[in-house]
Amino acid sequence: MSKGFQKMIISLSLITLSIISGVLGFSLIEGYAVLDSFYMTAITLSTVGYKVLRPLSDAGKVFVSVYILFNVGIFAYIVAYLASYVFEGELKREFNKYFNIKEIMKLKNHVIVCGYGRNGRRACQELTKQGTPFVVIEHNKAIIDELIDTDKVSVILGDASHEEVLEKANIKNATHVISTLPEDAQNVFIALTAKELRPDIVVISRLNSQHAEKKLKKAGVDQVVMPDTLGGRHMAQLITKPYIIKFINMLDGIEGGFELDEFYYEQFKDTYKGKTIKELQVREQTGANIMAVGKRAGGLQINPAPDTVLKKDWYFIVVGRKLSITHFKEVYIT
Repeated sequence: MSKGFQKMIISLSLITLSIISGVLGFSLIEGYAVLDSFYMTAITLSTVGYKVLRPLSDAGKVFVSVYILFNVGIFAYIVAYLASYVFEGELKREFNKYFNIKEIMKLKNHVIVCGYGRNGRRACQELTKQGTPFVVIEHNKAIIDELIDTDKVSVILGDASHEEVLEKANIKNATHVISTLPEDAQNVFIALTAKELRPDIVVISRLNSQHAEKKLKKAGVDQVVMPDTLGGRHMAQLITKPYIIKFINMLDGIEGGFELDEFYYEQFKDTYKGKTIKELQVREQTGANIMAVGKRAGGLQINPAPDTVLKKDWYFIVVGRKLSITHFKEVYIT
């Protein structure tokens, strides 16, 4: 339950308690009937200044004085709560959360990213760059509120190893789950839960200890990534293979604006299906190059021959400058 909702419950409870106290006080002290007691409570709370039904006794005056002071305190609390709720963005945040869930349930072919730490954040940046829809599941409320305020990321507060949380993330229409939590046991539970809900979903998991790799594989993880190993390897290769790393950085768009992208047979316009690489004239028309081809369930052919045919169930890796890749999409992709 959010703090804003808790404060709202407290405010309503205080108002209810005040009304009940007023009705009981006027009934017991002044001997009013219930309806008359409610009337006296209403005019006291609202401060409209209507006449009392009859002059109050000394005990009644003391009660009304204390009752008024008590309600001034309640009024001050409610005003402070409403001010913070509106001006501190809590109201907007609650609306964003409501519409956020609505938007998530409309998503299709999206990725579920579990954890928004260093690795999860980097994964989301790459997905955003590629235009791939995604949902973030994070248990830290402060991070969730930060993301909700941006209005740019679909987020869910909760534990990704729980079925109901993955269902809120619309796992039935998702294609991948990326688990980036710092504990291997957490990633195992997420994989088990995701595969139980969707046996065909692809799970990519962070691996923190090599000893846990077998457990992750048994849990149904399709691919494991060990960030520390990749980082150490990259640093060493900056010394042993500096120009290869420079080339890879160029392809990653860090220098020179080069990009690697992949496309599937189904994405190509009908005009180009069944044609050879030579007949496609990719380089002549766009300036990009088909670097590799392969079957989805098979191997990969680097630098394919010109007579290689565009076949069903194949994918194609294309390299070129960003402008060339954009032109490639315009010419060949539906």
